[in-house]
Amino acid sequence: MTSDSYKIEIETRKTCILLGGNKKEVYYDGNLDVIRKYPVIGVLASSNAPGPVIWETYRFFYALRNEKLTIAGGWHSPLEKGILDGLLEGKVNVAFFLAKGLKSRGVKQKLAMFDKTSRGLMITPFSDEVTKIDRKKGPRLRNELLASASDILLIPYIRSNGMLARMLKTNKSFQKKTFTLDHPENDSFTLITQRVKVSNLSALLKAAQNAFTERIS
Repeated sequence: MTSDSYKIEIETRKTCILLGGNKKEVYYDGNLDVIRKYPVIGVLASSNAPGPVIWETYRFFYALRNEKLTIAGGWHSPLEKGILDGLLEGKVNVAFFLAKGLKSRGVKQKLAMFDKTSRGLMITPFSDEVTKIDRKKGPRLRNELLASASDILLIPYIRSNGMLARMLKTNKSFQKKTFTLDHPENDSFTLITQRVKVSNLSALLKAAQNAFTERIS
């Protein structure tokens, strides 16, 4: 990709969207329809996922790259960045959920990866003035917004005492729609989530479609 490809203007817009029965004020640029009119699979990935899980996760999202849906993520951890690289080559919509304002450094380069008039969206709970955030509060609010906007969540690996586990413990609605990879590395996680195999992609797609149909009905 050449430097000219990054010449893109960020046009921040503010709106209220209905998430989990509540209206939430958000700031965005790009095509908001990618989370309104498509099934949304939110992905949250721990920064220290074991190697075998990483390999299985890449296989999973490579198989999803051409589906008619939206993959939503913070795209911050190394595993999330690897997933994003695989999605670039496909046709799936991609939503970027930020833990800071849209005018922050690096945002333009991310949005330039996808055509913001069709398959790309940047969205955040923070105004443009927020360029630096609390390292715990910012990601927590971003993750909660992402989880609320997703029809289902796919968390490949969850540490029992990690931030993602704490989010699921405190919000049962997030826990109920969470899938984890059916892998031995997840056996120590005690919260009840749904398991999904890389070989059974159709089960995840059906769950996403059913949740989407219920959301728009």
